[in-house]
Amino acid sequence: MTTIQPKTNDYALPDQSMPKATNQYDKNMFLKLLMAQLGNQDPMSPMEDREFISQMAQFSSLEQMQGISKQLDSVLVDRHMASISEFSNMIGKTVLYTNETDSETIKGSGRVVSISRTDESGYMADLEDGSSVSVYNITSIKQA
Repeated sequence: MTTIQPKTNDYALPDQSMPKATNQYDKNMFLKLLMAQLGNQDPMSPMEDREFISQMAQFSSLEQMQGISKQLDSVLVDRHMASISEFSNMIGKTVLYTNETDSETIKGSGRVVSISRTDESGYMADLEDGSSVSVYNITSIKQA
């Protein structure tokens, strides 16, 4: 018996899926909508003053919220750097720490060589022996 191979087509239709909608509204989009609304309004019954003022107030609020968001981002970065600087005074010093688990309490000490931050544990003091301890578990700091 002979096997007939199906003909393959090298041509593929272009992707015609709709672009994904985003929930990010910015001032440019708001202005475009407002200009389209003004340009397409019925000349016999133009937009009411109250509606226009209301939309301008919404636009102003949007701009203010974007400004506040940028300022908060800046504050968070500043706070992060302040914390790193605050804990950096431990570098080169010997620390005593206590780590408590469900079954035991581990006490130890070590010389701090660096400070790092992780998303899971927060600020960590990296010790000379290669271990790390949370800065919040440090009980004492001594000169090396």
